[in-house]
Amino acid sequence: MEANVIIAASAKSNKSNNNVWVVFISGKEQEKMYCKNAYKAMRFAFLLKKRTGLNISDNCLTRLSHEITLAKKENQEAAKAKGGEVAEALTTNKKAAPKARKPRKRTAKVVSISK
Repeated sequence: MEANVIIAASAKSNKSNNNVWVVFISGKEQEKMYCKNAYKAMRFAFLLKKRTGLNISDNCLTRLSHEITLAKKENQEAAKAKGGEVAEALTTNKKAAPKARKPRKRTAKVVSISK
């Protein structure tokens, strides 16, 4: 008899060509949870582990951690490219930035009672 294990697998989304992650327990395939990225799938797998006491498949953990590191590298490269664009735009634009305005002092309103 096979022991129940928490499994995370990559699947195609119905609405677009993006990949989503499916997290489920091996004995209960009808109870699936879909996650948009690998990080959230890993978080949900550990949440299921805490709730049910079952183990997470080692293969799934290594695959999820690999996907997370790839996503982090892509985000860092995108941030570097965006930072380079911003730095280039700042160096080419010699116009001085507008000065910040001083906050206006509020004066108390005096109400006079006339008879």
